[in-house]
Amino acid sequence: MISLLIIISFLLHFIAFFAIYMLFQQLQNVKKQDMDEIIKLFDTYLQEVKAENNRLQRVLRDNEKTNENSNMGQARTEADTMEEPEIFPIPEDAGDTVEASLESRVLQLHNQGVPVGEIARKLNCGKTEAEIIIKLHEKMQ
Repeated sequence: MISLLIIISFLLHFIAFFAIYMLFQQLQNVKKQDMDEIIKLFDTYLQEVKAENNRLQRVLRDNEKTNENSNMGQARTEADTMEEPEIFPIPEDAGDTVEASLESRVLQLHNQGVPVGEIARKLNCGKTEAEIIIKLHEKMQ
């Protein structure tokens, strides 16, 4: 009786391993097909880009030829081709302003000995936020 169960177990194991192997082979085939499709897609895209590039080069060459033909009789000086840059005046009341970050203001007040609650009130921020900034600065030092 036990030998029959062992034989059945071996057969089931063999069937399971065979099924796993077949699924693995199917998965490999699907991956290969996907890769082939991607390669074909990239090849098609590359061919389209090359064709567009060639068309653009032909258009540019044609434009150069027409420009050369139209400019043959005209002599242009360097001063004629230069454009003057547009200059914008700077307003006299314009000034740079620099604002200190919240972190630097909290640390400055803390170094002056101001309590955390007072710092939070003066800077309009949370007390916990001020405490975290102070603790992080102390940990970094």
